[in-house]
Amino acid sequence: MKKRYAVLLTMGIVLGLLSGCSGGEQSTPEAPADTEKENTMEEREVVEFWFHAADENSSALYEEIMDEFNRSQDKYEARYTGFSNKDFPDKFTMAIATQTMPDVVSLGFSNVMTYVAQDALIDISDYFNEWEGSSKITPSLVETLKGIGNGRLYGVPYNYNQDISWYNTKFFEEKNLTVPKTQKEFLKLCEEYADPDGGTYFYSLRGVKPYDNLLGWLFTYTDGAGYGGSYFDENNQCILNRPEFAEALDAYASIYKNNWVSGDCVNNDFNQMVAEFGSQTAMYITHNSSSRKTHEANLGDGNFAAAKPLANDAGRYYTSAIQPQIYCVTNTKGPDGDYAGAFELIKYLSSKEVVGKVGSKLGRIAVNSDNFEDDWFVNDKFMPLYQEIIADENFVQIQNPYWLSSYFNFINTDMTADFQAVLLGDMTSQEALDKWAEFLTQEQQAYLENTK
Repeated sequence: MKKRYAVLLTMGIVLGLLSGCSGGEQSTPEAPADTEKENTMEEREVVEFWFHAADENSSALYEEIMDEFNRSQDKYEARYTGFSNKDFPDKFTMAIATQTMPDVVSLGFSNVMTYVAQDALIDISDYFNEWEGSSKITPSLVETLKGIGNGRLYGVPYNYNQDISWYNTKFFEEKNLTVPKTQKEFLKLCEEYADPDGGTYFYSLRGVKPYDNLLGWLFTYTDGAGYGGSYFDENNQCILNRPEFAEALDAYASIYKNNWVSGDCVNNDFNQMVAEFGSQTAMYITHNSSSRKTHEANLGDGNFAAAKPLANDAGRYYTSAIQPQIYCVTNTKGPDGDYAGAFELIKYLSSKEVVGKVGSKLGRIAVNSDNFEDDWFVNDKFMPLYQEIIADENFVQIQNPYWLSSYFNFINTDMTADFQAVLLGDMTSQEALDKWAEFLTQEQQAYLENTK
């Protein structure tokens, strides 16, 4: 944690400046001031905060929140830096290597253990347990995070993204279409409303970092192959290369191979996918609740809506959500350092007021129970759907193995490259899944061996 010194202006200086602006009018000399007190320098500890998924809207909001935090007390000064989701991993990895990490960083669940393995994050269990507001944070998310950390707590959840489907309401009304509920209904619409000559399609497929959409499709199609949302069987062997998963991947890849989506989709990341949806090149996408503000900007409020994820014939649907966003304390001072300032900022960011501000302005789902009765939460047209999904007995949470430190890099690099190879016909679905299953089985076995 870095320090700076802010010089407090003395009252004598302030009065002198005021008198200098009074048109030359003479003033009565003031009694001598307590110069020793006025000239002392107030020490503030600087707490640097990096946000991992920044855009113009979120950066402006977090800058405002940092200013409010700084005005709320006189011990710490918070400083904000935002990075796009694309740029953050490289920036933070470099900061770890050069020992220039910020004090507090926001992350998603998927890369926590990657950074723990690099000794970048500290266990904040003691700080969390001593915090009176800790009971307000959704307990199931805290326990999930502890499970990933093998009993240690490496962050505080502050909101989560719910996997859903977004669709263009104008298109559905014009075509008199019912929003697809199942994967089979979806595939029929992909085929029927693909118009390569006209440059419009029903769906926009994500080829870069496709893991959430792809895994949701695979597990839903196979109904988890009898293992619920687990990647592993009773012998800790990865199940992803079973024949039913290969069939599922073939079905998903066929959307691209049959020209039912744009040829650019193989290289689509999040930005290109939502751009196709926003330009009405595509009328339906699968993503999560975090892209709402982008759709509002591109299409206008009321021109799009949300629906539950696609289900299988049994009516069940599997998603990689819930994916909480968390605030973490970085290891800037060693395991025995004083991180009170960093956690003080996290407490502020996790408060009812700040969570409400972030949730209402950015469309994020709150995890602080004090917000559940807020007007913005109760009256938001999408929040009831998100809560309905969480309570739905047909919703199954995929148990992504975030406890594997290699998992984040695997889904971002190997999975992207191999999925693109399948789309382009350079690799079969079975070959890709065999590769993934072998790697994840080895990593799971190594993890279990190291945690004995």
